[in-house]
Amino acid sequence: MERHSITDGWKTTACPYDCPGTCSMLARVRDGKVELRANPANRRSRFLCAKGLRFAKRIEDPRRLLHPRRRRGSDWVDISWDEALYLWAEKISGAVKRYGPLSVMSFASAGSMTFSKQLIPAFYGALGGFTATKGSLCSSIGSAGLKESTCGFGVPYVPPEDISTAGGALLWGRNSSHTQPQLTPCLEALRRGGGETACVEVRLSATAARCDRFWRIAPGGDWALAAWLCRRLVEEEKDSSGWRARAVNPGAFLNTLAGMDKERLLIQAGLSEDAAEEIYRWLLAHSPTTHIPAYGAQRYLHGDMQFRWIFALAVLCGGFSNARAGLSFSKDEGAVFPEGLFEASSNVRRFGVTTWPAELMRAEPPVRVLNIYCANPAQQSPDTRLVEAAIGSVDFKVCSEVFMTRTAELCDLVLPASIFLEEEDWIGGYGHSYVSHNERVAAPRGECRSDWEAYGALARRLGLDLDMEALFSRMNMAVAADKRLREVSKNLYLWDEPCYWRLPASRALLPEAAPRPLKIPAGCLRLVTVHSDLYINGQNVDAPAKCLEAVINLPENFCLARGIAEGDRLNVASVNGAEIIMRAALDRTLAADTAWAMQGLPGLNALTAAQEAPGRGAPYAECFVKIEKLSSM
Repeated sequence: MERHSITDGWKTTACPYDCPGTCSMLARVRDGKVELRANPANRRSRFLCAKGLRFAKRIEDPRRLLHPRRRRGSDWVDISWDEALYLWAEKISGAVKRYGPLSVMSFASAGSMTFSKQLIPAFYGALGGFTATKGSLCSSIGSAGLKESTCGFGVPYVPPEDISTAGGALLWGRNSSHTQPQLTPCLEALRRGGGETACVEVRLSATAARCDRFWRIAPGGDWALAAWLCRRLVEEEKDSSGWRARAVNPGAFLNTLAGMDKERLLIQAGLSEDAAEEIYRWLLAHSPTTHIPAYGAQRYLHGDMQFRWIFALAVLCGGFSNARAGLSFSKDEGAVFPEGLFEASSNVRRFGVTTWPAELMRAEPPVRVLNIYCANPAQQSPDTRLVEAAIGSVDFKVCSEVFMTRTAELCDLVLPASIFLEEEDWIGGYGHSYVSHNERVAAPRGECRSDWEAYGALARRLGLDLDMEALFSRMNMAVAADKRLREVSKNLYLWDEPCYWRLPASRALLPEAAPRPLKIPAGCLRLVTVHSDLYINGQNVDAPAKCLEAVINLPENFCLARGIAEGDRLNVASVNGAEIIMRAALDRTLAADTAWAMQGLPGLNALTAAQEAPGRGAPYAECFVKIEKLSSM
């Protein structure tokens, strides 16, 4: 591969967002301003989206936190790092002395995906233990199903170059135009090669509108369509000839299929027989078809089974014979993070990532110090009323942040975090196999520090046996020395990542049961939240104001029957008792029992119950609301 050169002061870095793109960037400071452009050496990120480009302005945003802040009554005062570390260490040492290390809790998420974030647990190992969360708000439900289906391998992934040359791509709700724009060139290449793209979705998304075919499916009904298609393939003997040899339970799976009522499956899928037959014929005509499920497709209580049945369809379609017919969801972006850098604590108490507020408030020993970084649970987690109550019940709360988020406002001490352009680090991707050694582009603003530096300073203040600087240096050297990585441009690497579908030892455990999805309560709509193309998750402090309007999209006939017009003010009441005011928008592509809104809107997650699904994930789509039109003001 030709090695690209970088000149004119451009430095290598990559976007740290929780996004499959992990777009490679070139960055420099010119005339005091940061400039960003795509790094052409990464063939999977030839452009930068609006979300990533906004970092050039974010670094200088006047709302950035530049100094540690301490709450004093209802006010905030800037303090020195020395004072902040003294206060922080005092609270931790007091809690540990009285209740033990489990009284200190760490809450972290995917606000930044760089490798150094994985060093923070070393602090808690030196402390002697801690309380943490288990699971993921984003993907652990579907990942749990796929790990079971792959007999422990993990999450299957089809390389972009294979998708580009497939006969078709079937997007199971994946709105890649907004959530993974770097997939668009692959889909365009597929179409140039004579293939087609198709989408099964609960609404006509931006991606669905660009596909060659679109079929509307019932929310949570993907598994039923996949099962119906499996049944048709077997009945017509159109299934791949070699799949039985790779499945550990072909007989039990076939018995399960035979016992399924095809008519009931289509009712669950929300599809007519004619529509399902169209999809079946399309699959046969565009083999090999890559199956690309959405993150939203697994945010149900039965989300693991959603993915297990789509996976089974990919197996029957020939994924083991041709990887381009496989399922592609995600992969481990930290696969090359060095193992054994530090000894992780075995004294860990874990709460569910959705149920932690209730667990925290009844925990023994109690949580007395809560440390939050890379996360905004008061905006992103289900049942935000309960989240705020849980945070409020803790004696001392610390948040490391870029802006004064809602979570930061609930804390006692807020630490100014640097952003990736101000840090040296490493980062992998879960949408490609490039690894970036991020260079520091600009000096940290004000007194901003990286998270690992903050926890390293805290360890020194507490007198712990931990040298975080040395640990960071060892991580740097270990990744740089990894022989699997080959440098394709300055500080940008690529590695030949194992593909589940191509490994001769790969085996599949196919589903032997059908889920029982929740029924929609009488008088309610199912509220599905979707991702924006203008911000990631709840990181929308600096997003355009227009995308933060509280709008709920409703079925046209639902609105006509109730005299609801575009822009009307509505009271949206959840079955969990929460209510918020939103504006109405009409969506003619929705089914009669479905509504949708943009995720990450302030207050929206008050409507979502804190339920736990397999993999300890967050079933956001199990949200049911009643709509009441309010009088005009």
